[in-house]
Order: sequence, then C-alpha cells, then structure tokens
Amino acid sequence: MIIKGIAMKRTGLLLLMTLLVPATIARADDFDRLSRESSRISTISADFVQKKIMKILSKPLISEGKFYYAAPDSIRWEYQKPLRSVVLSDKGKTKRYIASGGKMIEDKTGGAQAMKIVLDEVAGWMKGKFTGNPSFTAVLREGANTQIILTPVGKNMAGMIEKIEITVSRKDASVKSVRIVESATAETRIDFLHVAINQHIPPSVFQDVP
Repeated sequence: MIIKGIAMKRTGLLLLMTLLVPATIARADDFDRLSRESSRISTISADFVQKKIMKILSKPLISEGKFYYAAPDSIRWEYQKPLRSVVLSDKGKTKRYIASGGKMIEDKTGGAQAMKIVLDEVAGWMKGKFTGNPSFTAVLREGANTQIILTPVGKNMAGMIEKIEITVSRKDASVKSVRIVESATAETRIDFLHVAINQHIPPSVFQDVP
C-alpha cells in the first residue's frame, strides 16, 4: 500500500510538470490544422483507464473513472476505482474531493491547486493546443491516428519525465490516450474509452459532487 500511494502521488506530480512512422518536426501549420479541427469540439465525455507501470511492481496499478470536458475549460476528472476522488474545474476555480467515511470530503491540503495546473494543461490539449507550454518541444507523427510527442526542454524535469505521447483521433480530433514516460522502468498511460463528442453535459456536472 505504501508503494502504491507513492506511485499514485508521483503520477500526479508527473502530470503536473504536465503505427510507427518516421518522425518529423511539426510545422506551425500542422498544429494550426489540429487546433482548427479541435475547435469544433464543445463537449467530451468518456470513461478512462489509467495504468501505472513500474519495474518494482509485480503488476500495473490500475485506476478507472469518468472524464467530462466542456469548452473552454470546464473539466470533471473522477476516479471511481479503486478509490473514489473527484476534481472539478469550472470558471477558474478548482476543487478536489476524496471519499472518507462514506462521504465526499473537500481536500483542503492544497492538492486542488496542483491539479488545477494539470487540468489547465489537459484543457489545452482538448482544444488542440499542444505547443503552448515552453517547457516542451513538440513533434508530430501522422499514421492511423495523429501522435504528438512532447519532450522536456532543459534539465528541470531530468529524472522525472522523459516524454509525453498524446494520441489524437484523426476522425474527430479528440484525445485518445496520453502516455507519460518517466524513465526506462516507469510510465503512466491513460486511455479514453466510449468517447462522446458534442453531447449535452449539464453544468452541474462541473459544480456538484453527488
């Protein structure tokens, strides 16, 4: 349980700092095209499966949950298994709730503000903005899906993250998966499943925790 807790906490920190075809350095118009295609997306809802893989673990740590997004920057990130927690980001405010004693209790430890930075980055990806963070350089690969590879600039993230791979559907420009490579022996992968695009999502989804 101690190793699992450390691993999950490290995953959050990495997100914060946060087909094989020949790679080419992405041109500005490549990302402009991707941004235009993503601009057609007003809402996204999906299930997700997060896998944390480390050499010291006998098997991956798996979490499952629900993801909701409404343009321009409203997000609900809800872990349902194995432990429930919910992060709501709406109108510039971010709150995190964790299950305790059969109730959802607001986290007052400062974790919500850390998650706000993470979710701001995720919201940018959902809008097709992959080049806005000066801490990374971006490479684009085209295949059955579009893949964006973000590589840290400088040594600020040395030992913490080697690269982030974001796979985007060529059909509807939605993010299909995010792979965070921390080292040769550790990585985190998030796959989005049962994705629904531009369907109505009540505002309360981003404001209330039932």
